[in-house]
Amino acid sequence: MLARSNLSLRPSEAERLRRTADRRESRVAAPATPVIRLAELLGRLSLAFDIANDAPYGKGVRSVVLAIELGRRAGATDGELHDTFWLSLLGYLGCNGLQDEQIPLLGGRASSASDIPAKLAQIVVAGPNVLSALNQLYVGGKPRTAQPADAMQVLPLRLVRLVHFWQTSDQQHGRAGAAALIRRNAGSELDPRLAAVFVAEEPALFAAIDNPRIFDRFLEIEPGPAACADERSVDDVAHALAILADLRCPIFFGHSTSVAGVAERAAVQMGLNTDDARSLRRAALLHDIGRLGVPNSIWTRPGRLDWGEMERVRLHAYYTERVLSPIRVLGPVAEIAASAHEHVDGSGYPQSRTGRSLLPAARILAAADIAIAMSEPRPHRPALNPDTLARELVGEVDAGHVDAAAAAAVLASMGVKIRIVSRQAQGVSERELEVCRLIARGKSNKEIADILGISLRTVQNHVAHVFDKLGLHSRSGVAVWLVENDFVQ
Repeated sequence: MLARSNLSLRPSEAERLRRTADRRESRVAAPATPVIRLAELLGRLSLAFDIANDAPYGKGVRSVVLAIELGRRAGATDGELHDTFWLSLLGYLGCNGLQDEQIPLLGGRASSASDIPAKLAQIVVAGPNVLSALNQLYVGGKPRTAQPADAMQVLPLRLVRLVHFWQTSDQQHGRAGAAALIRRNAGSELDPRLAAVFVAEEPALFAAIDNPRIFDRFLEIEPGPAACADERSVDDVAHALAILADLRCPIFFGHSTSVAGVAERAAVQMGLNTDDARSLRRAALLHDIGRLGVPNSIWTRPGRLDWGEMERVRLHAYYTERVLSPIRVLGPVAEIAASAHEHVDGSGYPQSRTGRSLLPAARILAAADIAIAMSEPRPHRPALNPDTLARELVGEVDAGHVDAAAAAAVLASMGVKIRIVSRQAQGVSERELEVCRLIARGKSNKEIADILGISLRTVQNHVAHVFDKLGLHSRSGVAVWLVENDFVQ
């Protein structure tokens, strides 16, 4: 089917840096290989969960800093501080990733909110104590609520519990009210010794979490050695977070992982190199992490969204870029992921970028996202069958929204045999196509003007526009473009 459609270091400083490096056990051998601390990766990604719950930006990393600072003042051992760090961070991701949301059934059982944090705990090699503690943070797939203080015998659990209690109380009653509630609940819900330390050390604890460079402080307090990610770990983290993000809204269950699978196969179809294909897969897994910032009530509405709701929808792509871009190893990924909803004609969002500015991987991701969304049921329509999906995607190509080659590769990766040629390829109009064909046949500008019945000046303008749009400079280049895109006739 054819659809047209040098500064030198002082010896003492150098020695200090060498000793620091020696303590970091998880450094990669090749300096050219990107290295990222898993705490930085997960800490940055926790910002998406702050957005999701309208929480103060950085709430997740502040909770970790507060738990560690309290633990140190309470005499926690190095091992207990290690477990507190990861329990607090991973617990925050689990509690806030699925807070107050419906959790789909998996394999006939309720999918526990602790499943994904537990998977992340395995990736960062947090240890069995953290895995066990994570399970105790949840009951029936939901965050564990009030319980007697003596039920939590492990210090990291008691620290995380008190910090969570304080944060909730602080949001509702302010710091003075939260302190009063901690004193009131000491010995019942909260460990009385920790509560006493918290109240006595309030000024120092608050100074720690009010640090304007809180994220740097968060990284500094990670008990050593710092856990670092190799390429496999980054992929595993992205996969786990994609599942967690999609679980928040049931209609998107499995969406991001499906998009990643299709996009990865389409990348092979289009000949992307290994690095670009890897970046595309990660971008596909994380492209909707910003979706957490939009209420489920908007995503699940069966009717037409109003202007304000559509603005919130458009913002989710910006949130994705803002969360991912500071993460060094995900630099290329951020640009691709943030472009998932751009259109080649500039009508997409969030930046209204045009096709010439979009990376090939971004074009593939946009096509894969649309195709997978069409294959899934939505409140306003059922899932589309393959034939209808193909026709709709061809329509998106004809409308100038989706790149034709990317759409064809995506459909092929989904097993749909269809050839797509965009009549809006690179913004060339029908009149400009006529001029292209005559140029390819060796006609002069004057001859083209006579054949088409237009002025010589108009022909000259058309030729200039065509060469600019196509990035070509010769008749032979135009001829090759026409043949390759099946525009000869």
